[in-house]
Amino acid sequence: MTPRHLTEDEAQLLVEGLVPQAEAPRVEAHLARCTECQALVASFEGLSDALGGLAAPEVPPDFTAGVFARIDARERAAARERRIAAAVLGAVGLAMAVAVALAGAAAWAPAVSDVSSALVRALEAIQISDKVLSPIVDALRVQIAFACALLGLPLLLGLARLVPARARLNA
Repeated sequence: MTPRHLTEDEAQLLVEGLVPQAEAPRVEAHLARCTECQALVASFEGLSDALGGLAAPEVPPDFTAGVFARIDARERAAARERRIAAAVLGAVGLAMAVAVALAGAAAWAPAVSDVSSALVRALEAIQISDKVLSPIVDALRVQIAFACALLGLPLLLGLARLVPARARLNA
């Protein structure tokens, strides 16, 4: 089995001295013999040194309070929008109930009948298509699988080329 290279996370943890004790022997042994990983760790060390020399900016004293105030304002706005949406839906539902009650059964019964007839026709079409298509699919099962493979393999090969080579080596 080929040992895998260090990930960027492992290299960063190594620079910070935070590699878990269980992983430390493997990481250090690999680093001792792999020039590619040594370069990766050296780049993280250089970055750490460069960033360590920068002065940390002063945080305004009201920073945390300002963040929490913006969060509270967004939550209040979202709650207000939910209340408005619920009120609109309630008003529409009430208006529909009043309209149906005032119109009487003579007005909405034909519409309900038309919808139920359409559903029955759709179910009958599904049953007929199942009776017709089922034997066809059974007879052409091998050909369908072959066609799926012919179409799927080039797609999978094309997608595999999108995965970086280093990710395939680490897997």
